[in-house]
Amino acid sequence: MIIRIALLIALFSVGIAAAQEESFYKNPGLFSTRPSETKSVQEIKRFGPVGLGLELHQPAFVLKIKTVEKGSPAETTGRLQPGQVIERINGQTLANIDPRIQLGQILAEAESSDGRVELVLQGEENSVIVQVPVLGRYSKTWPLNCEKSDKIVRQVSDYLRRPDSTEGLGGVGMLFLLSTGESEDLEFVRNWARVAPAHSYPWYVGYGGIPLAECYLRTGDPEIFENIQKWVDSAAKTQHNDAWAGRGSALTGYGSGHLNAAGTHVLTFLLLAKECGANVPDRTLNGALRHFYRYAGRGNNPYGDDRPFTGFVDNGKNGKLAIAMAAAAALTPQGDDSVYARARDVCAMQSFYSTTFMLHGHTGGGIGEIWRSAAMGLLYEKKPNQYREFMDNRQWHYDLSRRFDGSFGILGGSGYDKELWGVALPLAYTMPRKTLRISGAPRTKYSKPFLLPEQPWGTDADDKFLSLEPVPESDGKQQDLSGETLARDSSLPFLRRFHGDIQPSDDEVRQYMLHPDFNIRNIAAFKVLGVNCGYIGKKTAGGQVRQALLMEFLKHNDPRVRRAMFGAVMDRPDNLTPEIFELAVSAVRDPSESWFIKDAAIRLIGRGSVDQILPLVDLLVPYLQHEEAWLRNAALTALTPVAADDRCYERVLPAMGELVRNNQRVSVTHGFAPAIRAKIKTASSAAQRLATKTLKETYTGYAGLKTSAAGQNLRPTYDYHLEAIAASLADVPGGFDVLYKIARDKYPNEILPYKEIFLAADSSQFGSELKQAINPIIMNELIPEFVGRNRKRLIPLAANQVVTEWPGGRGEPMDELVALYERAGHKQFGWNMFVDLRNASWSFFSFDPIPSEHVPFDQLVSRYRAVSLPGGMNNWFSINFDAEKAGWKTGNSPFGNYDGKIPHRPITKCSDSCVGPGCYGATPINSLWQKEVLLLRGTFKIPPIKEGFRYRLRVNTGEHVGAGGGHLIYLNGKKLIESKQGGGRGSGGRPKGALITEEFREELKRGEVTIAVKTFIRYNDKYSTLPSSRLAQGKFSLHFDEQQLPPMGDELVFKSANVVPMLSSAWQEKQDPEVAENDPNENLFRYDGTFVSNSRVKGAWKLIAEVAEISQFDPSKKRTGVRNSPFTTIEFHDGGTTSEPTWAWSDQTLMDLNRYQALKMKAIDIAGDKYLFVESGGFSQRNKLGWKSRWHVLESVER
Repeated sequence: MIIRIALLIALFSVGIAAAQEESFYKNPGLFSTRPSETKSVQEIKRFGPVGLGLELHQPAFVLKIKTVEKGSPAETTGRLQPGQVIERINGQTLANIDPRIQLGQILAEAESSDGRVELVLQGEENSVIVQVPVLGRYSKTWPLNCEKSDKIVRQVSDYLRRPDSTEGLGGVGMLFLLSTGESEDLEFVRNWARVAPAHSYPWYVGYGGIPLAECYLRTGDPEIFENIQKWVDSAAKTQHNDAWAGRGSALTGYGSGHLNAAGTHVLTFLLLAKECGANVPDRTLNGALRHFYRYAGRGNNPYGDDRPFTGFVDNGKNGKLAIAMAAAAALTPQGDDSVYARARDVCAMQSFYSTTFMLHGHTGGGIGEIWRSAAMGLLYEKKPNQYREFMDNRQWHYDLSRRFDGSFGILGGSGYDKELWGVALPLAYTMPRKTLRISGAPRTKYSKPFLLPEQPWGTDADDKFLSLEPVPESDGKQQDLSGETLARDSSLPFLRRFHGDIQPSDDEVRQYMLHPDFNIRNIAAFKVLGVNCGYIGKKTAGGQVRQALLMEFLKHNDPRVRRAMFGAVMDRPDNLTPEIFELAVSAVRDPSESWFIKDAAIRLIGRGSVDQILPLVDLLVPYLQHEEAWLRNAALTALTPVAADDRCYERVLPAMGELVRNNQRVSVTHGFAPAIRAKIKTASSAAQRLATKTLKETYTGYAGLKTSAAGQNLRPTYDYHLEAIAASLADVPGGFDVLYKIARDKYPNEILPYKEIFLAADSSQFGSELKQAINPIIMNELIPEFVGRNRKRLIPLAANQVVTEWPGGRGEPMDELVALYERAGHKQFGWNMFVDLRNASWSFFSFDPIPSEHVPFDQLVSRYRAVSLPGGMNNWFSINFDAEKAGWKTGNSPFGNYDGKIPHRPITKCSDSCVGPGCYGATPINSLWQKEVLLLRGTFKIPPIKEGFRYRLRVNTGEHVGAGGGHLIYLNGKKLIESKQGGGRGSGGRPKGALITEEFREELKRGEVTIAVKTFIRYNDKYSTLPSSRLAQGKFSLHFDEQQLPPMGDELVFKSANVVPMLSSAWQEKQDPEVAENDPNENLFRYDGTFVSNSRVKGAWKLIAEVAEISQFDPSKKRTGVRNSPFTTIEFHDGGTTSEPTWAWSDQTLMDLNRYQALKMKAIDIAGDKYLFVESGGFSQRNKLGWKSRWHVLESVER
């Protein structure tokens, strides 16, 4: 960070002038990522093969060199270096248009003529000539029949075949090599494909599996075929709920278990592998095919296991889906007459409409440009005008993404702008060559066609969504879209026009409701409701409701129109009328209606009144068992308002319970949703009893799988859903006591199953038995367990040895232990105010950094950094500094600023409730924090501190993510803590400040302390996003807290041996990493607390060696010592204690209470000397089958 700040300072020390009055741009930009006219610094990371990284500065635009690539044509000049201002390139200054497009045009012109790129530098008498290779011009039909395109393709191929190049993520560069159609590239890929190791991560399986299978279909190489099967087996084993997570595990919350950016390509690989003749399990192939197919034509391939997303940002997932459907069309005998071919085309066409929002996407939009471009290549012949518009208007991006060594990055693609990903971008040049099966190459003699389902999902009405043609108008005619242009018809210009100051007419709205693109229809539907729907779905006011159009579209004969309108009404249920409700009911009753429409209609029914829904219970309940997850979830949602109604609960609750009992898909449900539980809480006692009974049976009879048919470990999802059922049961009246009994029966070895649920609960909801049981469980079992497991972290906290900027709170073991004591009724260990300085009087000084250290507001998130202090203030923090003499002012904290004024309401995510004892950020501001840097100092009286207590200094800038701007704090001239950032991700609810370590306790004991603080204003309340507006904001105050230390002595550690199950060699023997259904909580060692003495063990011992087997020990051999030994000596006492508080023993077992391992001991006499052999431990599920512990060798000290 220091380097980045220094660079920013250097760049801004020259060449800065007032912003020009006239706008730089003369016309609206074609692409949303066009550099802003007002942003202080923006980067164009690559000027193509020239080898320069550039920056745009104000006034719009000063062009500066940021980087010079090593080995590039720019470097060979010997005259170019970071910080130089470029005034002209080939006679041109940046003017009027997107600088990226202009730079691309300059480069293209140079490559078509003499290859000269002439740079005129500010302050340099002579220009600099950079020479790049001459490639010629793009032809009118590029990338086909184009000399320049062919040369670029050859450059990339030569790069990929170099021994020092990347093969691309998972081997995706091999796919590009195959796409060239050249025999020399094919042979290179063949050698790779024979030995490419099978990956377990779906990212790599998809990206590498596609070229693997394509290579076999070209060569028929048996070694490649054998390898393909290994990759297939890996893909099958990592599949979960029909698709894949990014790293192949069975996830729960993240993406609801899926990451489609990775998984979509795995489907493509499996379809190609099936064409190769590989043994792809039917359940694997059909499940994935059906899962992904249903996204085609219905919006965007979503992030994870979800319904389709809407908007014009998909990060390449639609393009990937187009390629997957291309593989399906290639596999099935119907080919281009199949629904898969239509799904391919409609997904590919989304590239055209979405491209003006290029380079948008999660983690950076670079990955999206790879597959948006590749998919568009599938339409070279079918949509020639739109294809030409797409490619010609993006030519600049391909050229600027090229590197001088022949490789590609992805300009503006954030973390994807590197060769690892970039080598796939030039597929844009080769997809139209039709050299791959996924791009249209004919079957080979090695192809084995396979009949896929003719209709893998939905009804005939659902097939209507797979069309490139507009919906016919009332007279049967269709709009002619062949003349569409990016400048008028792609997403960005469409939104500007449609959401402009002039409202579109009804005819214009109707025109777009008949459009073939789902996302455009979706935006038109919202316009009917008077809502502007943005490029990623943000809704704002957009006119009046057009009632006539609303009813026209809901009754339309084309399902594409009906679904768009139903979807909009579902999002804006205030438009739901009895007539619309009945239309939704009719859609659900119609067996031929589209499933996609039924999904929206069922959810819309759930927006009706209880009296409207009640007559439909028998219609809706069967949908809880529908084969489609969306419809199961929709029915659950629709039935929620009547779930506990006395008139139908006996039909609804058991059906809901049966759905939950058999469900292992987070996107369907996760137990009983909070809305269902809320209905149960207010229901009759009879309904509550049935709910409790239903959830008990759902829990005890849960039918989730612990292992998939292919061997995937599903235990995390099994446990996740079972815990959700437990939480649901606990949340209904009387549920806690039932849960306590059945959970203890299910997990007899656990102290308190689902302890988080019970510990967070209101104990007044417990029955008498549970009330009597819970406190002894906490005191006698949970607290000893916690102290034992966390002793190594608790001891330094209790000894005041920990330096941290996060003093206590969530996740800190001392406060977690306190929470356990509090739950058992011991409230004396919480934090309390010790010295309240929130409204104290301070000396303060506020200043802006000197010009050379100024960093524009939009270039830093947290602005904390090293800056020069005003004259005479270098020792501003020392006890003897004279603030009054230095010109400081006096004011009361809190200090604050919001847009240059004292804020009169909570700011930076705080609310009115943020007045302690958690967040204190809403304490009313007393003094204005005027400039960027704020210095504070004050001397305060401190009451006597107590033994057995710990102390902390709290920084009250708000306990929220993004709050605070970093700070430096001194006590009595000594640095207490430095925090260089505000609250980052995961910091919500965690206190800021510092623990008072032993050194600073001595300072507090003096009874008076001088505190000095430096902190910085900020311009937003985000934790990682740079500010977009100059809105100064910040607040600051301090106070001291104290906390009495809770009991955590060695006796609790020893007691934990009685309650914590331990790993052991017997447990290890039962483990098999290849058997996913093994329960690691079974076969654990449990000490019953009965001490058995052993005279051969009792006494003092010294550790002397470690051996793999006892028989290997030879006392006569030289000993080399033991690495990482847990102890050097140990003494065994009566009663089971040892000289080490975290080790206990009984008979022939030594219990390691640091790692909770039960270690075998064997006392053996060798040549008259006493030796004790103790297992070294290290038991783990990750150990290979047959793994055994080594043995520590101890000799008797008394021998």
